[in-house]
Amino acid sequence: MGNVYRFPGGDLPPDFETKMPEDVRHCYRHPDRETGVSCSNCGRPICHECMIPAPVGFRCPECVKEQNTRGTRAKVVTRGQMRSRWDGALAGYGGGLSVTKVLVIINVAIFLLGYMPALGDWIYQWGSLYVPAVILDNQYWRMVTSMFLHSGIFHILFNMWALWVVGGFMEAALGRGKFILLYFISGLAGSVLVLATLSPAPVVGASGAIFGLFGALAVHAFFNRADLQSQAFLRQILFIIVLNLVFTFALGGISWQAHIGGLLGGAATMFAMIQGGRKDARRPFELADGLAVGGIAFALLLITAWRVLTVTVM
Repeated sequence: MGNVYRFPGGDLPPDFETKMPEDVRHCYRHPDRETGVSCSNCGRPICHECMIPAPVGFRCPECVKEQNTRGTRAKVVTRGQMRSRWDGALAGYGGGLSVTKVLVIINVAIFLLGYMPALGDWIYQWGSLYVPAVILDNQYWRMVTSMFLHSGIFHILFNMWALWVVGGFMEAALGRGKFILLYFISGLAGSVLVLATLSPAPVVGASGAIFGLFGALAVHAFFNRADLQSQAFLRQILFIIVLNLVFTFALGGISWQAHIGGLLGGAATMFAMIQGGRKDARRPFELADGLAVGGIAFALLLITAWRVLTVTVM
């Protein structure tokens, strides 16, 4: 039962009680902040920094942005849509085993299997991205299997740490289904650029997919930079991307093609999923999203076909 305050000398009038809320809500842009205020238009919980005064109550930055863009009031969200959004915003992440955790487990398990003498040699022989094998022998599976192989302990430790941190955030923002699409399209984009540039050495690692998550996070932050804190977050993401690109080109033995390809693929996929900032990332996957993401996948297929059909074999 909640805490009840009573005036001295008597009881309170009926229905005049102050009770602690049964469940605490957190700002949708700052999950670490508790709040009791919601957007008067869409129902998102907003903290003191995100609330924008409106004729009635307060509005969230997204509704104000939509209103300013359209020149009219933002589209009203019904109570059922509000319940669906906030009951299911983290659906597939808060309950059960998340996709991020599954990906980390698979990567670590395959890395450990690589230490088995006979099996390890077979895994890397047939799983790494070796361009001549793809072009001459049509071994296209290498463009996906190479995403789950790593060359050493530091390689997998850094990649899995980055996947755990950034992947967890992006999965919570997008949901399982869209996160899986984002991850694999990013990794495939990295493999496609490796193939297109005819990289001579075998390539392994989840770096292409992880760079794609960085690119997607930057796009997401760019279209949600309404306040100073969000702008600072965007600058931090861009700094991390630039720093990693410097290491990519400065250190030897790193596939810059996988990193650049994954970064561009992830950014393009995120841009398509949110329709250039016009759609909330939490909203369900729709036909327009499927067509946009499918267009990116088709473009990657065309680049692969172009490289395979036009390469000159000496």
